[in-house]
Amino acid sequence: MDCLPEIYTKNNYTTYDIDLVMDGREAFNDLLINELGFEKMGRSWLHRELEISIEIPANYLNGSEERVIELELPNKLKVYVIGLEDIIIHRLESATDTSRENPDWTEDYEWAKRMFDTHINSSGLIDKNYISNASSDVLVRKIISEWYLDVE
Repeated sequence: MDCLPEIYTKNNYTTYDIDLVMDGREAFNDLLINELGFEKMGRSWLHRELEISIEIPANYLNGSEERVIELELPNKLKVYVIGLEDIIIHRLESATDTSRENPDWTEDYEWAKRMFDTHINSSGLIDKNYISNASSDVLVRKIISEWYLDVE
């Protein structure tokens, strides 16, 4: 799953939009509509009662497959979640797309910063080399570098 900030914000952020990366959209469409009660709405599927929207923006992960975290659910099924660094980078990309001059005024920037601050010194989830290299590929490295200066 691409967007599960609850995991990285210790449940301080709740999303009602879940992005999945997968092949087989037709089988997934059938499952969501015919078995789980979702409605197809443009590019998304919406479950009105649960207030959840699902989208499949791509067939490939926009991030590092090596950084993906495997979580086992109580029923022993597994969920694979994009790595923390890639979530932070995606939020910063969204912030700079929304407000190029003042990305720090956006909610996406705020959540990226909160996730960074929460995990930079305590959880060991942030790989400094990876986030520096990956953020330079998408032009948000300057922001990440400033954050590192704040914590050093």
